[in-house]
Amino acid sequence: MSTPLPKTDVVIIGLGVAGGTAAHVLTQAGINVVGLEAGPWRDKKEYLSYYDELNAYPFHNPFADTKNNHDIPTWRPNANTPVGPMPFGAIVMDNQVGGTNHWTGQSWRYRIDDFKIRSSTIDKYGEEALPEGSNIADWPVTYEEMEPFYEQVEHFVGVSGDGGTNKFESPRKNDYPIPGLRRSRLGEWAFSGLTKAGLDPFTCPAGILSEDYNGRPACSYCGYCTGHGCWNDAKAGTQIAAIPDAVKSGKLEVRANARVTEILTNDKGQATGVKYVDENGKEQEQPAGMVIVSTYVYENVRLLLLSTSDFFKNGLGNNSGNVGKWYMAHSYGGAYGYFPGQNFNIFSGTGSQSIAIDNYNGDNFDHTGLGFIRGAISNVSQGEATPIGKSGLLPPGQAGWGASYKKFLKDGIQSITGITTQLEVLPYDANFLDLDPTAKDPLGLPIIRLTFDLYDNEKKANAYINGKLEEALKAMGAEQAWSFPDPANIPVNSHAYGGTRMGDDPAVSVVNKYGQVHESPNLVVLGGSNWPSTTGYNPTQTIYAHSWFAADYLAKNFSTIAV
Repeated sequence: MSTPLPKTDVVIIGLGVAGGTAAHVLTQAGINVVGLEAGPWRDKKEYLSYYDELNAYPFHNPFADTKNNHDIPTWRPNANTPVGPMPFGAIVMDNQVGGTNHWTGQSWRYRIDDFKIRSSTIDKYGEEALPEGSNIADWPVTYEEMEPFYEQVEHFVGVSGDGGTNKFESPRKNDYPIPGLRRSRLGEWAFSGLTKAGLDPFTCPAGILSEDYNGRPACSYCGYCTGHGCWNDAKAGTQIAAIPDAVKSGKLEVRANARVTEILTNDKGQATGVKYVDENGKEQEQPAGMVIVSTYVYENVRLLLLSTSDFFKNGLGNNSGNVGKWYMAHSYGGAYGYFPGQNFNIFSGTGSQSIAIDNYNGDNFDHTGLGFIRGAISNVSQGEATPIGKSGLLPPGQAGWGASYKKFLKDGIQSITGITTQLEVLPYDANFLDLDPTAKDPLGLPIIRLTFDLYDNEKKANAYINGKLEEALKAMGAEQAWSFPDPANIPVNSHAYGGTRMGDDPAVSVVNKYGQVHESPNLVVLGGSNWPSTTGYNPTQTIYAHSWFAADYLAKNFSTIAV
């Protein structure tokens, strides 16, 4: 039995990118916040203890073991298929103050048409171009509304980039605060080669410092970004850029190792606080005038579905039946080339040193007659100290065992590079999240079940783009070029979206443009679960910017929203 603690203005569930940003904005406005984080505080010195490839990923990562061993969602490709095992190594999920460490730092702004995929597609190709079974919706917020918040975040966290070098980017009022990361040898070669192949390469924008900035040191290019925290604070995260200032304000109290089990509401459906289990296993009740749910896609949806009441019999915000609908996750593909005589030193540097092309992303190319819409961002990236992973990049015909394999790893593996893709996946009615009827977490609560598969639109896009990239690699001098015929169906993904769609119409969405649940405006959801659609880009920068946008509105209107 829990005993109510003293009431606070706002309780934030999850202190990652979304929650950490909201905490910063709200506390700077003088609002008292209690931040509940399921994981611990981490000291950056701890990261040095697991700087190797195995420890970066779920099977050995000490920061992710608990999450991955107990809470990872179950999966089935469709509603008529039994739940099966999750693909090995499908996700890096961890809990800690400031969010997960899997982030490479890639800091993309979405483009103008990314916020209005439905209307822009219909305007250009007709409604018949929308894939059967898809449920595509425009965002209720525009690029023009988001642009000042993108710029705010870029200067706040320190984003390295070269504005104007991507011919497809949407207009920006000012350049990035610091120059883009230096190019590696592979990057210089790729930039030149892609240009000769008729494409438009540019340096990836990164939330990693190319030079000293606001008291933080520049990147050392150690090659440990993906799956790791940054030992010298060069990689931006809210544990560095947002949460410390909020704590110093005296307005944020962080409670680590606090696992929220239920969001509480009154008989009007208004949020009144949360129940959580503290680090000692004791149940606590934290009353609040506003509740912000900002965990992750799966946990955002799970908490709403677990929290029922007389007003919300099927879960908070779910009287429309839309909570959990239209789940999306990035898929990955690309093409590879073998360049005998080259030594790319593929294990050095960070993935955010990548040379990117936007030629096949979104609607940057003509889709007329192709049988699909949208596309993928493409990157020639570094290996990030992952020799085990790269040991599987073998040309067709090369044995994966024995003396021949050993000789190739010694003499040829450094001569392989790829143009990898991050494929946009559309929302479909058949892809959704719900509570697993049998699988439970250590507290005895149902975990999330994914029903997710890839459909013809994504398969056709993957095949087309891979073919174009093979052509590019051959034009760059590859002796062999190859790709994989089908996109990777990775249902549990560090780039997950949907389940609490934002929109203006409560009948077909869960929250409004500011993340407020339609039926309970003092209950707010932030993060990728609100996205009506994806793009090929990584989501972190847009989560930063949209959370700032939403929190700014909530702070200015707090007195009329809070209960």
